[in-house]
Amino acid sequence: MTTDNPYDLSGRVALITGASSHGIGNQSAKILAAHGAKVFLVARREEKLKDACAEIEETGGVASYYAGDASQEETCKAAVEKCVAEFGRLDIMVLAAGISGLSERSMEDAFDTENWRHMLAVNLDSVFFMVKYGWEECAKNGVGAIIPIGSLASWHAAGSTAYTATKGAVRALTQKWGKLLGPKGVRVNALYPGFIDTDMTHRATEVESYINSVIARIPLGRYGTVDDCANAVLYLASDASSFMNGQHLVIDGGELA
Repeated sequence: MTTDNPYDLSGRVALITGASSHGIGNQSAKILAAHGAKVFLVARREEKLKDACAEIEETGGVASYYAGDASQEETCKAAVEKCVAEFGRLDIMVLAAGISGLSERSMEDAFDTENWRHMLAVNLDSVFFMVKYGWEECAKNGVGAIIPIGSLASWHAAGSTAYTATKGAVRALTQKWGKLLGPKGVRVNALYPGFIDTDMTHRATEVESYINSVIARIPLGRYGTVDDCANAVLYLASDASSFMNGQHLVIDGGELA
């Protein structure tokens, strides 16, 4: 780490979940690798992971992966173990695995038990289990940074019932873990994206009436990109945010305001 560049991540290792698709996790992996970190990608689709690693390596980065379902405890444990076995350490965790779940068009949808349990598993269990198995590794070198990816839904209940619940829990855990892990040398800060063009939302951007209504709520007059979020992840992962802990970084173009 050079004192004149707090964004230099040379020598550090980052584990990123939800990294196989065109989204915040995937772009964060590319940005962190571009700033010197070795990156370890975790997602379900192995072919997508291979492609993502190849793209990072083509630009001079170092990348590896573990294919598995991050909502399962055994996957999280195995992923952390493989990351440390391959790269010798773990410093940064970007927890971006997530789904939007069942669209809430009725009261039956809002209280759908199967959707509720699936949402909690993917959006919340994956965060809990990765932190459970990863925080001690992140603490070993004094530069640990854990970055859960939240949502504006945790601030103004804009999503479905289950989605809002999972993201609200991530917000609460960010503060709890900031207090719990800060003394151990691990900072925990969450990122809260507004409307971002990802694989999950891209079809909505093609519906003119809908996207116009979204943009009308955003003072900056546009929706966000994965680069907007990945650059914020870089900040939270790096020494540039070394005195930030248990906090919330909203990237929404002013929508929440």
